Amino acid sequence: MGFQSNTAIHPGRTINRFLDSLDMTQKNLSERTGVTEKHISCIVNGEASITSDMAVKLSNAIGGDPSFWNNLQTNYDQTLARLKNDELAATEVNYVKKFPYTELVKRGMVDKKTKSIDKVRELWKFFGVNSLSAVSTTEATAWRRGVVELDAKSESLAAWLRCGELEAKKLADSIDIAPHDAEKLKELLPKIRAYTTYTQGDFWSELQRDLAGVGVVLVAVRHFPGTKASGATRWIGDNPVIELSAYGRDADKVWFTLLHEIGHVLKHGKRDKFISFTKDNEKTTEELEADEFASETLIPKKHIDEFLLKGDFSRLSIIHFANEIQIHPGVVVGRLKNMHLLPYNVMQDMHSKLTVREV
Repeated sequence: MGFQSNTAIHPGRTINRFLDSLDMTQKNLSERTGVTEKHISCIVNGEASITSDMAVKLSNAIGGDPSFWNNLQTNYDQTLARLKNDELAATEVNYVKKFPYTELVKRGMVDKKTKSIDKVRELWKFFGVNSLSAVSTTEATAWRRGVVELDAKSESLAAWLRCGELEAKKLADSIDIAPHDAEKLKELLPKIRAYTTYTQGDFWSELQRDLAGVGVVLVAVRHFPGTKASGATRWIGDNPVIELSAYGRDADKVWFTLLHEIGHVLKHGKRDKFISFTKDNEKTTEELEADEFASETLIPKKHIDEFLLKGDFSRLSIIHFANEIQIHPGVVVGRLKNMHLLPYNVMQDMHSKLTVREV
């Protein structure tokens, strides 16, 4: 970056120097240009700008190419805007510590900077805003979640969500995203459910392509420390975007979260935004509906009820039941633990881990 002046010099001062060197008055310039003496005075005193038309008149009257006068005005306007921008950045340096800047640097989302004011500018570019206060007060709180949860790490959540948005745009540039089709998404559910039995292979790219084919954008972004976000759903344009964090990486939890978010897509409005946490004690009606959708899709109530009636929750019984309904045994174990029918510290080996491409 070249030298940048800390002072915005209005081109009116240059006009004044020209007049002095030519032994001319503002009245003389008014007569030569056909512009009122009052307007000439406003320009000279920095109260009015040089238009393209005025640049031509100045060139004819006192010399210099029209581009010379136009450039003086442009440089003044740009310097003034930059200085005002610098003033705003200086007022926002205290916001920087609220954001996970170091983590964003590690992920290549912002450049490493030493000065806080430079970090402010990097965060502006990352979020696509002109004020970090806009991010803090509107971005995270626009989501349909509890205020207490959001207030705890709203800036980190906003960063995680922004990463998901940028990743969604990147994915849309690499694969075709079809127009959203709710009916085709419903038809895809059995195949998504079948993915739970996959233990090897690159199923993630295949899953992304399957969902893209019905107009759903699926991305994975590592959670930011302290957020513990597991999933989020929002619409960008005409397509729903599902963002997962694979927090903890237990397959049954990831599959439940994915289907939970799909539940939001199918059941709730395009204007709504939803975010899910790994621990979520207070749930809205919409969250409960999405939970029910995910539960019913993974293990239909009629099947789990029949299994519970037998009262046998042994390893062999669980594996047999999972094979019968064609789902991974870890999903069954996860359901039983969630229902408090199994201690959380048993059968840990049955929770398979997923390798998800997170950014």
